Amino acid sequence: MYEHSIHTLNNDYFQERSNESPRLVNEIDLVSVQSNNRSLTKRSCFTILNKWFRNVYQRIKCLDNGNNQQSEEITDHQQVELNVGKPRRDNKITKDFQQKIQRQNLFPFQRPYRTIRIKDKTSVSIACNDKHIILKQKPNLCLFDKQLTLVKEIPWIYAHVDICWSSTLDQFILITEKTIFTLDDNTMILHQCQIAPINDREWSSGSCSDTSLYLSTGDMSTSLYEYTLRPTIEFVREWQLLALYSRYEGILTFTCANEKIALIISNIHAFQRRFELYSSITFERLWSVPLNTVAHCCSINNDQWIVMELLQPRLLHFSSDGKILQEYKIKTPTLNIIWNAIQLDKDTIATLTMDSLNLHKLS
Repeated sequence: MYEHSIHTLNNDYFQERSNESPRLVNEIDLVSVQSNNRSLTKRSCFTILNKWFRNVYQRIKCLDNGNNQQSEEITDHQQVELNVGKPRRDNKITKDFQQKIQRQNLFPFQRPYRTIRIKDKTSVSIACNDKHIILKQKPNLCLFDKQLTLVKEIPWIYAHVDICWSSTLDQFILITEKTIFTLDDNTMILHQCQIAPINDREWSSGSCSDTSLYLSTGDMSTSLYEYTLRPTIEFVREWQLLALYSRYEGILTFTCANEKIALIISNIHAFQRRFELYSSITFERLWSVPLNTVAHCCSINNDQWIVMELLQPRLLHFSSDGKILQEYKIKTPTLNIIWNAIQLDKDTIATLTMDSLNLHKLS
């Protein structure tokens, strides 16, 4: 589950905060010392790290909400230098070009034009179709229209859910630890899929291509499991990501778009994260970029990507070939850290923070 996933932490941040949780620090140090012990499983490592993450999570919730204005934008990748020795007309042309480039920057997002408060602080998964946005708000599963007006809600008893939209089925797919459902947003009727857990593992995340449903497990394995969508949902095969080192690395979370699968990978031995892009047809790794800390990702403009890093908050905009188009840092963690995002249409993006669900114009 993604709640399980967000506990592999940035090592620098870990060192900076280590004196706040000495007992947990000692446990993590023990993991580091014993990392060559075959009896020490990935699950035990993540269990210890999860305890420490919750400690930090509580601290973030208590920070002053007003500090979110302190931010710093890094645009080294797109700076245009003005040559003061050139004639004024050339300076004006260069300035106009610089302003055009600036307008193409995604970050910071425009001020939200719609916002609703989030009561369920554990809700990190959102999905949408052309009419609705769906979000877990304990004890309900809530359906909103594109103006964030609550349209329908149904009771929801599961602590964890990861949600994705399937255009092929014209339904939402909801992944819980043991059970997977489809949901028709017109009737709000849930149907249980005949998908059994693999080797009694818990399901974590899911995403759809035009032809397939892909699932990952909560123990952060190096595999994705592919299922057909039509005529029925049936198991196809297990895809092993051969570029990963199975003993120490695993999939935190992932998303599919435009015949690509974007994954956040974590290495628990080196406290490192990566953002990687694979072909959903051949499962060839196309490119890989290191990250600073745990993160979530979403697609934008069909073939580009946004990565949202947590704890040391940073937003990254990637091109289709893995170039960083823009980097945006937030100096102080607050309730307004973006935990997840999803593009609603070509002009609008929805962002989910610990405190709110927001709609922003992209242009």
